Amino acid sequence: MKGKLTVAVTMDRYQTRFNIPKPSRHTIRPTLFFPTHRVSSHIEGVTVLWPTRCDLIHTINRIPIFTKKDFVISFESHLPRYFGGEKTGFFKYMRGLLASPSCRRIIAYSEFAKKIFLAAHAGTRELDALEGKLEVIYPNIILPEYNNESRTQKAPIRLVFVGAHFGRKGGAVAARAAELARQCRMPLHFHIISSLQAGGGVWSDPRDRAFFDPYFRLLQNDNVTFDKTLANERVIEALRGADFSILTTLSDTFGFSAIESLAVGTPVIATPQGALPEFIIDGHNGLIVPLEVNAQGEWIHGSRSDKDSEAFEAVYRNEIERMAQSLVEAVAACSSPLATMRQNARATAEKFFDSRKTSPLLDRIYEESTFGRGI
Repeated sequence: MKGKLTVAVTMDRYQTRFNIPKPSRHTIRPTLFFPTHRVSSHIEGVTVLWPTRCDLIHTINRIPIFTKKDFVISFESHLPRYFGGEKTGFFKYMRGLLASPSCRRIIAYSEFAKKIFLAAHAGTRELDALEGKLEVIYPNIILPEYNNESRTQKAPIRLVFVGAHFGRKGGAVAARAAELARQCRMPLHFHIISSLQAGGGVWSDPRDRAFFDPYFRLLQNDNVTFDKTLANERVIEALRGADFSILTTLSDTFGFSAIESLAVGTPVIATPQGALPEFIIDGHNGLIVPLEVNAQGEWIHGSRSDKDSEAFEAVYRNEIERMAQSLVEAVAACSSPLATMRQNARATAEKFFDSRKTSPLLDRIYEESTFGRGI
Protein backbone atom coordinates (compact mmCIF):
# COMPACT_ATOMS: atom_id res chain seq x y z
CA MET A 1 0.00 0.00 0.00
CA LYS A 2 1.38 3.37 -1.03
CA GLY A 3 0.15 6.85 -0.20
CA LYS A 4 -2.83 7.95 1.82
CA LEU A 5 -6.10 6.08 2.04
CA THR A 6 -9.51 7.71 2.16
CA VAL A 7 -11.68 6.20 4.88
CA ALA A 8 -15.41 6.99 4.95
CA VAL A 9 -16.96 7.24 8.42
CA THR A 10 -20.50 8.05 9.52
CA MET A 11 -21.05 11.79 9.86
CA ASP A 12 -22.17 13.40 13.11
CA ARG A 13 -22.32 10.19 15.10
CA TYR A 14 -21.41 10.80 18.75
CA GLN A 15 -19.79 7.39 18.98
CA THR A 16 -17.82 7.82 15.76
CA ARG A 17 -15.59 10.52 17.18
CA PHE A 18 -14.49 8.21 20.00
CA ASN A 19 -13.56 5.38 17.64
CA ILE A 20 -11.59 6.87 14.75
CA PRO A 21 -7.91 7.90 14.69
CA LYS A 22 -7.08 11.44 15.86
CA PRO A 23 -4.95 12.48 14.04
CA SER A 24 -4.60 9.99 11.16
CA ARG A 25 -2.01 9.35 8.48
CA HIS A 26 -4.98 8.93 6.17
CA THR A 27 -7.93 11.06 5.06
CA ILE A 28 -10.98 10.53 7.28
CA ARG A 29 -14.09 11.51 5.33
CA PRO A 30 -17.32 12.01 7.33
CA THR A 31 -20.15 10.74 5.14
CA LEU A 32 -23.92 11.04 5.27
CA PHE A 33 -25.75 7.83 6.11
CA PHE A 34 -29.34 6.60 6.28
CA PRO A 35 -30.51 6.17 9.91
CA THR A 36 -32.32 2.85 9.48
CA HIS A 37 -33.17 2.67 13.19
CA ARG A 38 -35.71 5.45 12.61
CA VAL A 39 -37.56 3.16 10.22
CA SER A 40 -37.50 0.09 12.45
CA SER A 41 -35.41 -1.34 15.25
CA HIS A 42 -35.51 -4.59 13.27
CA ILE A 43 -33.11 -3.13 10.69
CA GLU A 44 -30.96 -0.90 12.90
CA GLY A 45 -28.09 -3.35 12.47
CA VAL A 46 -27.40 -2.07 8.94
CA THR A 47 -26.91 1.31 7.34
CA VAL A 48 -26.55 2.83 3.89
CA LEU A 49 -23.82 5.40 3.31
CA TRP A 50 -24.22 8.17 0.79
CA PRO A 51 -22.05 7.30 -2.24
CA THR A 52 -18.57 8.75 -1.79
CA ARG A 53 -15.09 8.16 -3.14
CA CYS A 54 -13.17 6.15 -0.59
CA ASP A 55 -10.84 3.18 -0.20
CA LEU A 56 -12.46 1.76 2.93
CA ILE A 57 -15.48 2.27 5.18
CA HIS A 58 -15.30 2.37 8.99
CA THR A 59 -18.71 2.16 10.67
CA ILE A 60 -19.87 1.97 14.27
CA ASN A 61 -22.39 -0.74 15.28
CA ARG A 62 -24.12 -0.82 11.87
CA ILE A 63 -23.08 -2.93 8.87
CA PRO A 64 -22.89 -1.01 5.57
CA ILE A 65 -25.01 -2.48 2.77
CA PHE A 66 -25.51 -1.65 -0.92
CA THR A 67 -21.80 -0.97 -1.33
CA LYS A 68 -18.93 -2.82 -2.96
CA LYS A 69 -16.41 -1.26 -0.61
CA ASP A 70 -14.63 -3.24 2.09
CA PHE A 71 -15.34 -2.15 5.64
CA VAL A 72 -14.10 -2.18 9.21
CA ILE A 73 -16.69 -2.12 11.96
CA SER A 74 -16.43 -1.12 15.63
CA PHE A 75 -19.13 -2.12 18.12
CA GLU A 76 -20.07 -1.47 21.73
CA SER A 77 -21.84 -4.66 22.83
CA HIS A 78 -24.03 -6.69 20.45
CA LEU A 79 -23.18 -7.30 16.81
CA PRO A 80 -25.21 -7.63 14.65
CA ARG A 81 -27.74 -5.37 16.37
CA TYR A 82 -31.15 -7.02 16.38
CA PHE A 83 -32.25 -7.44 19.97
CA GLY A 84 -34.63 -10.36 20.26
CA GLY A 85 -34.18 -11.31 16.63
CA GLU A 86 -31.13 -13.53 16.94
CA LYS A 87 -32.91 -16.52 15.36
CA THR A 88 -34.30 -14.68 12.35
CA GLY A 89 -33.16 -14.95 8.77
CA PHE A 90 -32.20 -11.27 8.77
CA PHE A 91 -29.83 -11.82 11.71
CA LYS A 92 -28.20 -14.71 9.82
CA TYR A 93 -27.89 -12.44 6.77
CA MET A 94 -26.08 -9.81 8.86
CA ARG A 95 -23.84 -12.45 10.40
CA GLY A 96 -22.95 -13.56 6.89
CA LEU A 97 -21.92 -10.00 5.98
CA LEU A 98 -19.59 -9.91 8.98
CA ALA A 99 -18.08 -13.26 8.02
CA SER A 100 -17.65 -12.25 4.37
CA PRO A 101 -14.30 -11.12 2.91
CA SER A 102 -15.64 -7.56 2.59
CA CYS A 103 -15.61 -7.22 6.38
CA ARG A 104 -11.92 -6.76 7.04
CA ARG A 105 -11.83 -6.24 10.81
CA ILE A 106 -14.23 -6.30 13.76
CA ILE A 107 -13.22 -4.01 16.62
CA ALA A 108 -14.78 -4.46 20.06
CA TYR A 109 -14.86 -1.42 22.33
CA SER A 110 -13.97 -3.59 25.32
CA GLU A 111 -13.51 -7.07 26.72
CA PHE A 112 -17.17 -6.82 27.76
CA ALA A 113 -18.19 -6.33 24.12
CA LYS A 114 -15.90 -9.14 22.98
CA LYS A 115 -17.45 -11.56 25.50
CA ILE A 116 -20.99 -10.78 24.34
CA PHE A 117 -20.00 -11.09 20.68
CA LEU A 118 -18.35 -14.49 21.08
CA ALA A 119 -21.28 -15.80 23.13
CA ALA A 120 -23.75 -14.64 20.46
CA HIS A 121 -21.93 -16.54 17.71
CA ALA A 122 -20.80 -19.61 19.66
CA GLY A 123 -21.52 -22.84 17.85
CA THR A 124 -22.09 -21.24 14.46
CA ARG A 125 -20.15 -22.19 11.35
CA GLU A 126 -19.04 -18.56 10.98
CA LEU A 127 -17.41 -18.40 14.44
CA ASP A 128 -13.85 -19.07 13.28
CA ALA A 129 -14.04 -16.42 10.57
CA LEU A 130 -15.55 -13.88 12.96
CA GLU A 131 -13.10 -14.60 15.77
CA GLY A 132 -10.18 -14.28 13.36
CA LYS A 133 -11.17 -10.68 12.59
CA LEU A 134 -11.92 -9.70 16.19
CA GLU A 135 -9.74 -7.26 18.14
CA VAL A 136 -10.30 -5.12 21.25
CA ILE A 137 -9.42 -1.43 20.91
CA TYR A 138 -10.78 0.99 23.49
CA PRO A 139 -12.41 4.29 22.46
CA ASN A 140 -9.98 7.20 22.29
CA ILE A 141 -9.92 10.96 22.81
CA ILE A 142 -7.41 13.74 22.47
CA LEU A 143 -6.46 14.18 26.10
CA PRO A 144 -6.89 17.75 27.37
CA GLU A 145 -4.10 19.52 29.17
CA TYR A 146 -3.87 18.37 32.76
CA ASN A 147 -2.61 20.52 35.60
CA ASN A 148 -2.23 18.43 38.73
CA GLU A 149 -2.27 21.37 41.09
CA SER A 150 -3.38 20.54 44.60
CA ARG A 151 -6.91 21.74 45.36
CA THR A 152 -7.95 23.35 48.58
CA GLN A 153 -10.47 20.88 49.90
CA LYS A 154 -13.36 22.95 51.13
CA ALA A 155 -16.94 21.88 51.68
CA PRO A 156 -19.02 20.99 49.86
CA ILE A 157 -17.72 17.98 47.98
CA ARG A 158 -18.77 18.47 44.35
CA LEU A 159 -20.29 15.67 42.29
CA VAL A 160 -21.33 15.87 38.62
CA PHE A 161 -23.74 13.64 36.72
CA VAL A 162 -23.63 13.92 32.91
CA GLY A 163 -26.05 11.92 30.79
CA ALA A 164 -28.91 12.63 28.42
CA HIS A 165 -30.52 9.37 29.59
CA PHE A 166 -31.52 10.40 33.11
CA GLY A 167 -33.09 7.01 33.81
CA ARG A 168 -30.70 4.33 32.72
CA LYS A 169 -27.44 6.24 33.30
CA GLY A 170 -28.13 7.00 36.95
CA GLY A 171 -29.59 10.50 37.08
CA ALA A 172 -32.32 9.36 39.44
CA VAL A 173 -29.68 7.85 41.71
CA ALA A 174 -27.80 11.16 41.76
CA ALA A 175 -30.98 13.14 42.49
CA ARG A 176 -32.00 10.81 45.32
CA ALA A 177 -28.46 10.83 46.74
CA ALA A 178 -28.63 14.63 46.83
CA GLU A 179 -31.87 14.40 48.82
CA LEU A 180 -30.32 11.93 51.28
CA ALA A 181 -27.28 14.18 51.72
CA ARG A 182 -29.53 17.18 52.32
CA GLN A 183 -31.57 15.30 54.91
CA CYS A 184 -28.50 14.35 56.94
CA ARG A 185 -26.77 17.69 56.28
CA MET A 186 -23.79 16.20 54.51
CA PRO A 187 -21.75 18.84 52.65
CA LEU A 188 -22.30 17.44 49.13
CA HIS A 189 -23.34 19.44 46.08
CA PHE A 190 -24.64 17.74 42.94
CA HIS A 191 -24.49 19.21 39.44
CA ILE A 192 -26.85 17.26 37.18
CA ILE A 193 -26.57 17.82 33.42
CA SER A 194 -29.27 15.94 31.54
CA SER A 195 -31.99 16.37 28.94
CA LEU A 196 -34.04 14.08 31.20
CA GLN A 197 -34.68 11.24 28.78
CA ALA A 198 -36.43 8.52 30.76
CA GLY A 199 -39.10 5.87 30.57
CA GLY A 200 -40.46 4.16 27.50
CA GLY A 201 -39.31 0.72 28.59
CA VAL A 202 -36.06 1.26 26.68
CA TRP A 203 -33.05 -0.61 28.02
CA SER A 204 -33.46 -0.56 31.80
CA ASP A 205 -36.24 1.98 32.35
CA PRO A 206 -39.84 1.41 33.41
CA ARG A 207 -42.23 2.12 30.54
CA ASP A 208 -44.14 4.94 32.25
CA ARG A 209 -42.12 8.17 32.21
CA ALA A 210 -44.23 9.50 35.09
CA PHE A 211 -42.37 7.01 37.31
CA PHE A 212 -39.47 9.47 37.29
CA ASP A 213 -41.52 12.56 38.30
CA PRO A 214 -40.54 12.31 42.01
CA TYR A 215 -36.86 12.28 40.98
CA PHE A 216 -37.31 15.20 38.58
CA ARG A 217 -38.74 17.24 41.48
CA LEU A 218 -35.59 16.59 43.53
CA LEU A 219 -33.62 18.64 40.99
CA GLN A 220 -35.05 21.74 42.67
CA ASN A 221 -33.23 21.06 45.94
CA ASP A 222 -30.78 23.69 47.15
CA ASN A 223 -27.83 21.27 46.98
CA VAL A 224 -28.49 20.57 43.28
CA THR A 225 -27.53 22.59 40.23
CA PHE A 226 -29.48 21.42 37.20
CA ASP A 227 -28.69 22.13 33.57
CA LYS A 228 -30.73 20.58 30.79
CA THR A 229 -27.99 21.21 28.24
CA LEU A 230 -24.47 22.59 28.28
CA ALA A 231 -21.92 23.05 25.52
CA ASN A 232 -19.32 20.28 25.58
CA GLU A 233 -16.53 22.61 26.70
CA ARG A 234 -18.64 23.66 29.68
CA VAL A 235 -19.38 20.02 30.52
CA ILE A 236 -15.65 19.33 30.52
CA GLU A 237 -15.05 22.29 32.81
CA ALA A 238 -17.76 21.05 35.17
CA LEU A 239 -16.06 17.66 35.28
CA ARG A 240 -12.67 19.28 35.78
CA GLY A 241 -13.93 21.23 38.78
CA ALA A 242 -15.68 18.29 40.43
CA ASP A 243 -14.38 15.94 43.10
CA PHE A 244 -16.29 13.00 41.58
CA SER A 245 -18.38 12.31 38.50
CA ILE A 246 -21.35 9.94 38.69
CA LEU A 247 -22.18 7.09 36.31
CA THR A 248 -24.33 4.83 38.47
CA THR A 249 -25.78 3.27 35.35
CA LEU A 250 -28.12 0.32 35.10
CA SER A 251 -27.56 -0.12 31.39
CA ASP A 252 -24.47 1.14 29.62
CA THR A 253 -21.99 -0.50 27.34
CA PHE A 254 -19.09 1.85 27.93
CA GLY A 255 -19.95 5.29 29.27
CA PHE A 256 -18.01 7.95 27.37
CA SER A 257 -18.58 10.49 30.17
CA ALA A 258 -16.35 8.30 32.34
CA ILE A 259 -13.53 8.67 29.79
CA GLU A 260 -13.93 12.46 29.73
CA SER A 261 -13.99 12.55 33.53
CA LEU A 262 -10.84 10.48 33.94
CA ALA A 263 -9.08 12.57 31.31
CA VAL A 264 -9.40 15.71 33.44
CA GLY A 265 -8.37 13.85 36.57
CA THR A 266 -11.82 13.43 38.16
CA PRO A 267 -12.55 10.05 39.78
CA VAL A 268 -15.73 8.26 38.70
CA ILE A 269 -18.46 6.79 40.91
CA ALA A 270 -19.72 3.87 38.84
CA THR A 271 -21.55 0.57 38.89
CA PRO A 272 -19.71 -2.68 38.03
CA GLN A 273 -21.68 -2.92 34.79
CA GLY A 274 -20.72 -3.09 31.12
CA ALA A 275 -17.09 -2.20 30.45
CA LEU A 276 -16.74 0.06 33.51
CA PRO A 277 -15.06 -2.55 35.79
CA GLU A 278 -12.30 -2.91 33.19
CA PHE A 279 -10.91 0.52 34.07
CA ILE A 280 -12.68 1.86 37.20
CA ILE A 281 -11.11 0.45 40.37
CA ASP A 282 -12.72 1.12 43.74
CA GLY A 283 -10.60 3.44 45.89
CA HIS A 284 -7.99 3.85 43.14
CA ASN A 285 -9.51 6.05 40.45
CA GLY A 286 -13.14 6.02 41.57
CA LEU A 287 -15.73 4.37 43.75
CA ILE A 288 -17.88 1.35 42.88
CA VAL A 289 -21.55 1.25 43.86
CA PRO A 290 -22.59 -2.44 44.00
CA LEU A 291 -24.99 -3.79 41.37
CA GLU A 292 -26.01 -7.38 40.70
CA VAL A 293 -25.04 -8.34 37.15
CA ASN A 294 -25.17 -11.52 35.08
CA ALA A 295 -22.25 -13.48 33.61
CA GLN A 296 -21.98 -11.02 30.73
CA GLY A 297 -21.83 -7.98 33.02
CA GLU A 298 -25.38 -6.71 32.48
CA TRP A 299 -27.87 -5.75 35.21
CA ILE A 300 -29.84 -8.91 36.05
CA HIS A 301 -33.21 -7.16 35.65
CA GLY A 302 -32.37 -5.26 32.47
CA SER A 303 -33.85 -7.78 30.05
CA ARG A 304 -37.18 -8.23 31.85
CA SER A 305 -40.24 -8.00 29.61
CA ASP A 306 -42.58 -6.60 32.28
CA LYS A 307 -41.27 -3.03 32.32
CA ASP A 308 -44.85 -1.75 32.34
CA SER A 309 -45.66 -3.57 35.58
CA GLU A 310 -45.81 -2.33 39.16
CA ALA A 311 -43.54 -5.22 40.12
CA PHE A 312 -40.75 -3.98 37.86
CA GLU A 313 -41.25 -0.40 39.02
CA ALA A 314 -40.82 -1.61 42.62
CA VAL A 315 -37.57 -3.38 41.72
CA TYR A 316 -36.32 -0.29 39.91
CA ARG A 317 -37.30 2.04 42.77
CA ASN A 318 -35.54 -0.18 45.30
CA GLU A 319 -32.38 -0.22 43.16
CA ILE A 320 -32.36 3.57 42.97
CA GLU A 321 -32.79 3.85 46.73
CA ARG A 322 -30.11 1.26 47.48
CA MET A 323 -27.60 2.80 45.09
CA ALA A 324 -28.27 6.34 46.31
CA GLN A 325 -27.60 5.26 49.89
CA SER A 326 -24.48 3.36 48.80
CA LEU A 327 -23.21 6.40 46.89
CA VAL A 328 -23.55 8.73 49.88
CA GLU A 329 -21.99 6.16 52.19
CA ALA A 330 -19.09 5.51 49.79
CA VAL A 331 -18.25 9.21 49.53
CA ALA A 332 -18.48 9.65 53.30
CA ALA A 333 -16.27 6.60 53.94
CA CYS A 334 -13.73 7.25 51.19
CA SER A 335 -10.31 7.04 52.80
CA SER A 336 -8.17 7.46 49.70
CA PRO A 337 -6.70 10.97 49.33
CA LEU A 338 -8.55 12.76 46.54
CA ALA A 339 -5.27 14.13 45.16
CA THR A 340 -4.00 10.58 44.66
CA MET A 341 -7.28 9.44 43.14
CA ARG A 342 -7.14 12.36 40.71
CA GLN A 343 -3.63 11.38 39.63
CA ASN A 344 -4.74 7.79 39.18
CA ALA A 345 -7.78 8.90 37.17
CA ARG A 346 -5.62 10.80 34.70
CA ALA A 347 -3.11 7.93 34.52
CA THR A 348 -5.99 5.59 33.62
CA ALA A 349 -7.04 7.85 30.76
CA GLU A 350 -3.46 7.96 29.49
CA LYS A 351 -3.16 4.19 29.65
CA PHE A 352 -6.45 3.23 28.00
CA PHE A 353 -7.85 6.14 25.98
CA ASP A 354 -5.02 8.33 24.67
CA SER A 355 -5.52 8.91 20.94
CA ARG A 356 -1.74 9.21 20.52
CA LYS A 357 -1.55 5.49 21.31
CA THR A 358 -4.75 4.38 19.60
CA SER A 359 -4.54 6.31 16.33
CA PRO A 360 -1.51 4.39 14.99
CA LEU A 361 -3.32 1.10 15.75
CA LEU A 362 -6.36 2.15 13.74
CA ASP A 363 -4.21 3.46 10.88
CA ARG A 364 -2.46 0.10 10.81
CA ILE A 365 -5.80 -1.68 10.60
CA TYR A 366 -6.84 0.51 7.67
CA GLU A 367 -3.62 -0.29 5.87
CA GLU A 368 -3.80 -4.02 6.55
CA SER A 369 -7.44 -4.04 5.44
CA THR A 370 -6.55 -2.68 2.00
CA PHE A 371 -3.27 -4.51 1.47
CA GLY A 372 -3.57 -6.89 -1.45
CA ARG A 373 -7.12 -5.71 -2.20
CA GLY A 374 -6.23 -3.69 -5.28
CA ILE A 375 -5.96 -0.33 -3.50
